[in-house]
Amino acid sequence: MTQQGATPDRTGKRPGMWDFGRQGWTVAIYQVIWFFFMTGMTVDGLNVIVPKIAEFRGWNPDTVLSMSTPASIIALFLVIVFGGLAKQFGLKRTMVGTMFAAGLATIVYGNAPTLAVYAVCLVLMVTLINAFALVLGLSICTNWFPTKKGVVMGFTTIGMNLASALINQILNQLCERSNIAIAISIMGGAIIVVGILTQIFIKETPEEAGCCPDNDPYVAELLKQTGGEQGEVSTMTYREALKNPKTWVLGVAYGFFGLATLGVMSQLVGFFQTTKGYDFQAALNVVTIAAVIGIVGSILWGIVDQRIGTKKTSIIFGIWYCIGILLLLSSNTIIMRLGIVMLGAGIGGNGNFPPSMAALIYGRRDFPICYSVMNTIVGVVRSLSFGILAILRAVSDGYTIPYITFAIIALVGGLMVIFVNVVPAVDVDGNP
Repeated sequence: MTQQGATPDRTGKRPGMWDFGRQGWTVAIYQVIWFFFMTGMTVDGLNVIVPKIAEFRGWNPDTVLSMSTPASIIALFLVIVFGGLAKQFGLKRTMVGTMFAAGLATIVYGNAPTLAVYAVCLVLMVTLINAFALVLGLSICTNWFPTKKGVVMGFTTIGMNLASALINQILNQLCERSNIAIAISIMGGAIIVVGILTQIFIKETPEEAGCCPDNDPYVAELLKQTGGEQGEVSTMTYREALKNPKTWVLGVAYGFFGLATLGVMSQLVGFFQTTKGYDFQAALNVVTIAAVIGIVGSILWGIVDQRIGTKKTSIIFGIWYCIGILLLLSSNTIIMRLGIVMLGAGIGGNGNFPPSMAALIYGRRDFPICYSVMNTIVGVVRSLSFGILAILRAVSDGYTIPYITFAIIALVGGLMVIFVNVVPAVDVDGNP
């Protein structure tokens, strides 16, 4: 094997935490881009897409918006299939094919002549983009970084925060120069271009690129001893993944983190307007600040994950998030601002843990199947947020009860992880 840049020096020193190697950094950066499309086109971009496409087509905007929730839920279950497709046809082949299909679905979605076509293409777009960004893209990342998964997830999830900050600006600028149909088509074309670049520049495993996993020959030797080498095919089935209690406990626990995030963030502008007396722009600025803090928080939580382990970090995160949400309710300005910082950091770290834990427990052979199942459980639990919020707002006045509830839910999510017996697929603890 011709290994690039990972041979220990004469003192036996191994590569550092951020020493991914040139091709390893390429994989990490592409995952940032894949995440950008996922969050941008299926979540945050809807703030621009829904009203503009409704105006462009003469549709009712409420009807258009109402399609997003069932489309997301349907997509959660359809995404599971892609772990099996990767196992059957090969990870990279499935990845690139899915990106091409996602780009085409996005283009048709943007040019849908009727609501029925729009609804079908919305489901296809959300399914295919989530499939290549989450199940397939993260499977490639797990192949490349089986033990550096904490810091890698901390870096790559920056793509989600960048999408939150930039996608609406991008879509608005494109619409000013053309219209929403062309703007969405351009984004679909961009997905196809990235798919072509993925085919050219991304290898399914580091071994195929002549590199070592984690850019570390020590880890390569461990994989030879414990399994997970290049060419090994997972024997895991969907039935086995569903019967594994860890899949369910972790899926619900991390789903609670997402549920709390969605519940708090979806109401944050209204909270600062109603409770704190901010005008709309000032409240919107708080959300933007929280998103920017999230970029830093994503990296920091990844570093903590890498240093002390995903299980301990998940528990700490649940406690941190609970406290951060509660501090927002304080009438003291300094305490409230501390809450904004803690909440922002939590937004950044929220997406790190499910793939990091799945990579830790299941390893790179079984990741595609197991994570596709876990991700669906996370998504279903997270989707309960709006229903819970509606009930709480109906029986209470203001935001205090809902926010306290979401804080407790975040805490419960962290505490649930305590009961999971985490046995690493590749254990490097205690080694220099």
